[in-house]
Amino acid sequence: SAGKRSSMEDFFETRIDGVDGEIVGLFGVFDGHGGARAAEYVKRHLFSNLITHPKFFSDTKSAIADAYNHTDSELLKSENSQTRDAGSTASTAILVGA
Repeated sequence: SAGKRSSMEDFFETRIDGVDGEIVGLFGVFDGHGGARAAEYVKRHLFSNLITHPKFFSDTKSAIADAYNHTDSELLKSENSQTRDAGSTASTAILVGA
């Protein structure tokens, strides 16, 4: 609920994808701060960055860290210095297998 606020800055993503013959479930809740831009960006890019990572299956822990860092870096590049006032939390779960 937005409470007394006029808008929400929260987003969620649920994806079921086939990656290298495996079924992968990706679930995320993204809570924007200072506007919705960052949360929307993370929603659109984080999981794609993760499932295309070359070590997604062989070193999942590193792939997750890299995907978060890459998404953050690309978000900062997409914003000019005058609009870097937004941020987002991201709570995610990833399930692999049938």
